[in-house]
Amino acid sequence: MRIHILAAAGLMLAASPAAAQKYNLTVAGYSPGGLVSTIGIGMDKSLAKQFPGSAVTYQTGSGGLANAMLVSRGKTPLGFIGDHEMAVVVNGRPPFKKPLTNLRLLFKPYVGASRFQISHVLVRKDFAEKHGLKTFADLAAKKPPIKLAINRAGNNDSEVSLSLLEGIGVKPDDIKKWGGQVVRAASREMTSLILDRRIDGLMFGISYNHPRVREIAKGLEVVMLPITTENAEKTAKEWNAKVCGFKASEYAFLASDSASVCVGMGTYVNEKMDDATAYNVTKAIFEQVDTFKSSHRLLNKVVTVQSLAEAGPVPWHPGALKYLKEKGLVK
Repeated sequence: MRIHILAAAGLMLAASPAAAQKYNLTVAGYSPGGLVSTIGIGMDKSLAKQFPGSAVTYQTGSGGLANAMLVSRGKTPLGFIGDHEMAVVVNGRPPFKKPLTNLRLLFKPYVGASRFQISHVLVRKDFAEKHGLKTFADLAAKKPPIKLAINRAGNNDSEVSLSLLEGIGVKPDDIKKWGGQVVRAASREMTSLILDRRIDGLMFGISYNHPRVREIAKGLEVVMLPITTENAEKTAKEWNAKVCGFKASEYAFLASDSASVCVGMGTYVNEKMDDATAYNVTKAIFEQVDTFKSSHRLLNKVVTVQSLAEAGPVPWHPGALKYLKEKGLVK
């Protein structure tokens, strides 16, 4: 896919009115469709409203780790990167050989508290009853021959799932020893697999009451295995995430309250982006927050200027920080 590069982001002459400025920017995103791509649409509309004639092009890609590399190398001016992916970036974990130190934060399109990416553990009800599974920790205690799906390798949602499993003392090899299997699949594939009874359970980070969760619950009797707060805290710390949870009343298939792990997402730029561009892009999102939020019903429910200004694991870009300080959103 052709990579779009910043085409026009310089300052106009000091005497020129702000409205005369135009920006043509690309943001490195994830797969087409879904919440993240609509965030790109919201950015585009917000920037165009603040600076008429401006545009943000959404570039589909392989996820936050690839986006981090693109932004770090100056191949795209903007990139969406999940909080759990930033844990990899700033700590130099594989596939990186060393930390990327030149990324800076502009704003957080959504935060962990939004529950847009919250870990679910769903198991077929018949399998859970057969093997006495009532909590997530029961997987370690009962050692069932479970065929359990987690996200594909390379998607850090799978790493969050593996960390939760490790929190109860379980590794993929243990499941194999019990006669089970860890299956790697995207969330759409997991949904089909469990509905076809080709797997017994799944773990994925997906928004609360997501259509795929509803599809599974409509087509199959499932239970959610509650996670302990201690387990969620350990995993959240490892992956730069937040401890969150579900109330039992929120899902018919959840018998008791459950802790979980929630992941937010940031918009990052290279530290070399000029201060005026970073300032004005940030300003466009905050000044046109209603336009930004209107791009998706979930954003409209939870995004506030305070959530947009939640800090990340790397420093703010100086241009973004200047705007946020002017508005009293950070000290």
